[in-house]
Amino acid sequence: MGGILSNCVKHRVNRKRLRKSTGKNGEFVPFAMAGAGKTQLAGTPLGFSGECCHKRRMTVSIRPHHLLCMLTYLGKGYTPDFVANYGTVIDRLNAGEDIRIVDGPDEICQPMLQEANCHCHNDSVRSRDAQALEALGRLLGHPLTGVNCLVLDADTTEKLRHAFAASKIREACDSCEWQDLCSRIAQNKFRGCHLAPPD
Repeated sequence: MGGILSNCVKHRVNRKRLRKSTGKNGEFVPFAMAGAGKTQLAGTPLGFSGECCHKRRMTVSIRPHHLLCMLTYLGKGYTPDFVANYGTVIDRLNAGEDIRIVDGPDEICQPMLQEANCHCHNDSVRSRDAQALEALGRLLGHPLTGVNCLVLDADTTEKLRHAFAASKIREACDSCEWQDLCSRIAQNKFRGCHLAPPD
């Protein structure tokens, strides 16, 4: 895990773009895994109550298969509330917030969780997450299990979209109701997609 964390900090220092923000409900969201305590990186303490370079960092909680869904998001979804929330999540990522990979429902799922037929906890969805986690880790060159910091910049997004269009990371998409739409979007070179993170 240390190499992944170091790469996140190194990436930020090289870009000279450490972001000032807070986590959900105002709490600090650390790079370190829950329960792991503090981690020393680049001479800066990072932990549950720590700060990096005196700036608080915000992260967006995303489940693994939603990393694939976001690549083709055009503003369509299950309900108007779902679409509005999804748009807010994408706006946050486009503003440069990082991703914290979570096991189970994430910030995109939130509007669905109160519905009686909510599928977000289903075994089939967890299976999609497992497949996406494996495929994305393979593509990015390191396992994503337990990663609290994934930098989704323009280069990474392009790499993911290229692999998506070539069907190299789409195992999790099998039998998804949106699969055909996403395939058409990829064939159309992702024109009109809302995800456009900064360089």
